[in-house]
Amino acid sequence: MLKSLFDSRHERLLKAIAATETDKVAAHLGKLDAALLIAPGREGEHALECALACGEPRILELLLQKAARPLPNARCGTPLVCLALQQEHSLALLTLLLQAGVDANLEHRGQPLLHLCVEYCEPERLMLHLSRLVQHGADLNRRNADGMTLLQRLLPLGDQALLQFLLQSGAACDETWLEAVEDAALATRLKQVLEDQRIRQLMMGR
Repeated sequence: MLKSLFDSRHERLLKAIAATETDKVAAHLGKLDAALLIAPGREGEHALECALACGEPRILELLLQKAARPLPNARCGTPLVCLALQQEHSLALLTLLLQAGVDANLEHRGQPLLHLCVEYCEPERLMLHLSRLVQHGADLNRRNADGMTLLQRLLPLGDQALLQFLLQSGAACDETWLEAVEDAALATRLKQVLEDQRIRQLMMGR
């Protein structure tokens, strides 16, 4: 009888999450053990995974306040943060997961989170996601399964603001990479960014 009541509360929580009923989610959380947040429901998904699927940052925030650490993967084995990148409110969801202790250098299938952002984030929002990961300690020079750094991967796109951001944030750059850039004006600008950084470091005694 007690187990049945416990399970039904769990299912009601999952239904409230799916319906994005924030108040009901908060009410159910007060009656549930934290362990149930990673227990699969009838559909096989746990509460944190459901929260990402519904795409409501406030609901994920409520769950994370109670969930035990470390956070589990989704039922398919995919890290929750990778699912977050695929949602409409991906920046807010990513931020919450990083604040909850997710490793900014996590890799999935040979792709660091920084590289996964390139795959999932719209170009106009990519820099915001990369910046947030860098703020939480992501290594800009971490190579993916193809042996490429993020800068190498993004150079062909020719986005000057994004490339300048990477260089100013500490991305390493081989001179041969810039020689291969077809846009001469872009290559010149990026070389100037590197030179400005070199001079700044000399002035700081580094």
